[in-house]
Order: sequence, then structure tokens, then C-alpha cells
Amino acid sequence: MYIECNKQNLINAINIVSKAVTARSTLDILSCILLIADRKGFRLIANDLKLSIETSEIESELYEKGAVAIDARIFSEIIRKLPSEFVTIKTDDKYNCEIKSGKSIFNIRGQNPEQYPMPEELKNNITEIEIGSLTFKNMIKKTIFSVATEDVRPILKGEQIKFDEGYINIAAIDGCRVSWRRRPVDYNEYNEFVVPGKALNELCRLLPDDDSKKIKIIFSSMHILFELEQCRMISRLLDGDYLNYENLFNNDFDTRITVNTLDMLSSLERAVIVSDDSKKTDVKLTVNNNFINIECNSSIGNVVEDVPINMEAGEGLVINFNARFLIDVFSACEEEYVKMLFKTNKSPCIITGVTNDEYKYLILPINPRG
Repeated sequence: MYIECNKQNLINAINIVSKAVTARSTLDILSCILLIADRKGFRLIANDLKLSIETSEIESELYEKGAVAIDARIFSEIIRKLPSEFVTIKTDDKYNCEIKSGKSIFNIRGQNPEQYPMPEELKNNITEIEIGSLTFKNMIKKTIFSVATEDVRPILKGEQIKFDEGYINIAAIDGCRVSWRRRPVDYNEYNEFVVPGKALNELCRLLPDDDSKKIKIIFSSMHILFELEQCRMISRLLDGDYLNYENLFNNDFDTRITVNTLDMLSSLERAVIVSDDSKKTDVKLTVNNNFINIECNSSIGNVVEDVPINMEAGEGLVINFNARFLIDVFSACEEEYVKMLFKTNKSPCIITGVTNDEYKYLILPINPRG
């Protein structure tokens, strides 16, 4: 292989594929990035056997076709510290790699590219859908915090993506909360699958904040492919049946209030300042006719404040939550006002839009009191 390309373009490509490089593996080859120069052009590939990313063609002068696998960390550090704007990369038949830029020349040993696992090719019943990049990015960002991090139920370590009656639905459940969003899409068939949270997190970092740029979603029975302008990402789907969360969003509520989203968020963020636990902060909410009282006590101190509400129905109640779960939800709500729906202090709270029915969040209470 013999190519010449712009240093910054190569750094950008490394940044993209490094998201699929594994740091710990019994297979040494998985700590590498695969460089390929062929009739499709010059590209980089990384694959950790669950997630693979392949860049689009990197603009370059291709003098000789070839391929080599190079340790990702070393390759990245070399390219970033090269002195000149342009880089030349040459390899020989023993996978020795020369990287040259300006007066700097690095000679490093690569590995046999034939040993590198290539990205899966999607087969059998392939379906293809397009959606705006910013729309899909926001759906992920505003639900991904509810993906489970424990291995008790592996299926919950992913998000369910469901296509149904012209809508795309995304849901995440961690056992204590449910996050759900939907948006219209030009696809009327029914399909559902579960994508690992890690893959969606990495995808979110790559998606542009521009709905005029579309992301192509291609899926089969075992894999999903996200095709962007700068790369293509392939992930394995998670096996198993996802929890049936839809029945949890019922209308059986005794207490209904409307609250200003920013006011509630700001009060909750002040409440966790006195928390002595970075993951769990117990707050007591007292709902009455005119206010929702927020109280937090810890070994550090305590905070109490009232947030104005509009009581639509009910006589109020006292209920405890993990404040950090509430903060995640109110941070994700884009409307000025949202509804909070309660049954009892032992039942979940549902938070949804006043005028927008395309998102709902459910949070279980903790330490219920009579």
C-alpha cells in the first residue's frame, strides 16, 4: 500500500473509527485499526466484534493498493504529532509500515490484514429507512439515560426501536424508569428490535445537528447498519423479548399537575447540591393545591423550596424520588410546561408534554411514606 493524504482528514477518520476499537481483548488484532486502499478508495475500519465502523472514502492520492492492521493507539499518536500537513503511508509485503510527514519518518510493524475481522454483511429480509440526523440524535439523547447498566437483564442494556403505523418509537428501561419517544417517519410497516446502548451512544456522537442530513437505517434479523455521510456503523442486535412498557402509560391517575419545566429542573438541581451520594439523592415531593414542595436532607445539610403548579385534579400527596432521575427527565423535556401524573405515593409518576404527546417518562418512587 502506498497513499498520501491530508493529516487532518486522517485524524478525523481515526476519531470516527476509534469508537469501535477495543482496549481489552484476548485478540490482539482487535486493538488495531485496519487501513485499506483498494478500488473503493482509502478507508479505515475498526471492529470489536459487536460494533464495527468503516469510514467513507478518505480523500487521498492512491499510488498502490494494499491493506495493513496497525495498533490504534500508536497510529493515532503518531498521526496527531506529525509536523506537516500531508502524510504518506507505505507498507511492504511483511506489513512493515512507513509513515512519513515533513522530516519525520516512523517505521512500525503492522499485522496481517487478513486476520482482521471484517464488518458483517447484512443478509436476509433487509429493510431500509431514512430519518433526519438531528431528529434521531435527539430521540437517542433524550432516552438513553434510562438504559440499564447492570447485567441482570442484558436485553435492557439496549434501547428498543419500533416502527409502527408511520412512527418510529424509541424506549429505554432500567427497572426504575421508562423513557419513550416517537416521531413520524416515512415507513408504514411494523418492525421492532433492540440496539445496544453503547452503539447508540457512539452513533449519537457522530450524528450532525442537522435534519437536512439524513441517516439511513438498514436492518436485518441480527444486525443494524447506520449509514452516515462520513461513515457506516454496524451493530449486532440484542436477543430476547423487551419488556412490554406500553401498558404502564395508562390514564389511571388521581393527581394531575402542570409545572414549569425550567423551574422544576432548577429546583431539583439545587436540591442535589447538598447530596452526599453522587448517584442517588432522595428528595421528598409534597404536592398541594398551589405548590410542589421539594425537600432534600443529607449529612451535609438540607434544602427546601416551593415550585408553583397548576393542580388540575386530585388532593395532593407526599412522595419520594431519586432526584437525579427527575433531573434527567426534566433536562430532556423541551416544552415550557409539562404534566406530572400521580396515583399514590407507591405508584409511578408519569411526566409528559402538555401539548406534545410524542414523549413520556415513567419514574418509580422510593421509600414511600404514608
